Amino acid sequence: MSHYEVIPMQCPKCGNMNHFKNYNSINITVTPELKKAIMNDDIFKFECQDCHHVEYLRHQLFYHDTKNKIMLQYAKDPEEIEQTLAALKAEGLDLSSYKIRWTNNWYVFKERIQIFDHHRDDRILAIYKENMLKKFYEEYPEAGHAVVFYHADLSENLMIVSEHMKVKFYYFPEQWYANMMVNPHIQKMLKYDTSIDVNEDYVKRVYNLEVNVVTAKVQTESFVDTYVLHHLDFAKTGDHVLIEDKGKDDEGVIQKLEVMDARDVPAHIHFIKHIIKRRDVDDIEVSNHLEKIAKALYHENEVQLLSQLLHVLSEVKIYLPLIKDEKTGELNREVIRTNNHEPVMPIFTKEKEAKLFAPESIVYETYFTDLIDEFPRMSFVLNPQCKELLIIDKKMTAILKSYVQEELTHVN
Repeated sequence: MSHYEVIPMQCPKCGNMNHFKNYNSINITVTPELKKAIMNDDIFKFECQDCHHVEYLRHQLFYHDTKNKIMLQYAKDPEEIEQTLAALKAEGLDLSSYKIRWTNNWYVFKERIQIFDHHRDDRILAIYKENMLKKFYEEYPEAGHAVVFYHADLSENLMIVSEHMKVKFYYFPEQWYANMMVNPHIQKMLKYDTSIDVNEDYVKRVYNLEVNVVTAKVQTESFVDTYVLHHLDFAKTGDHVLIEDKGKDDEGVIQKLEVMDARDVPAHIHFIKHIIKRRDVDDIEVSNHLEKIAKALYHENEVQLLSQLLHVLSEVKIYLPLIKDEKTGELNREVIRTNNHEPVMPIFTKEKEAKLFAPESIVYETYFTDLIDEFPRMSFVLNPQCKELLIIDKKMTAILKSYVQEELTHVN
């Protein structure tokens, strides 16, 4: 479905109140008439009903083509599409066969629509466009900054827009494109590469053979096989996943993760359909529950409460503030001292709290079970902004590691 909200808006010219229909999501399969409004920018158009003053109010927009399995996000940050996709995955939508792209450039957003409407691959075109620009600069050094756009009106063309020259149009490189599409190495890359931002940096990674994918060895009740993780999926060893085997859905557990060159992935490997998520890191209920456990532990020291704590920590994501050394560029962990002068590492269950605690820091997201593997001799203080401080010492982390191992053994 397409979604919009009607926003009261005062005309900046005459001052009268109007209403602006603000689309944040468009399903072009359901409402195909809105595609024209996107391509001519009317989707952002505000016109005063009284004085007819016109302004274009550009805002983020999610484009969904369910028929051709395409998702495009125009937004300032890629986190926007990550949040959107997380919500769609939670509803059970399999995104493994979708073309998914993000851009913060409105013209690139519209270009992507044209490219996919004509069943072209934007990654292949990005390679050609980069080479095309190099030749253009050699031929016209006085042109200034230039960009190449795919344009398809009556026919497919490539056009170069530059600072100091008129727009130049070129024929679409049909034969070159056809050759690339049958190149086995290129096809392998296209199959398993799920990058969402196809730009100049992406082309450099292609040339440097740095298009990597993450593979996962997954164990089910009846077999062990290798699958590929989507670029936007965050997973770790021990996570439960939904996979497809012989046309049927099955559930398994990740035993091992490995980074591979996309060209080296065996051609028969399928994508993981869905990561069975752990607790939401921003879940207020989790934070409140942890604080109650901390308070009770200090006053009652119940074994049952420790068990609850370990269960929560084995599921929840953690945010860790890291401080960058200006001289070396290395990222160092933040450490605070307790009353007995022991160093402890502050960790948080909410990203914003980690940022507030150390505003100059870089916030790193991980699972607590991964954190104690990396720092096995470190003690931690969980959510130090809370009234009840919860110190997780080395003894507790050792118990937690045993607890997690028992859980994985039980699952397998």
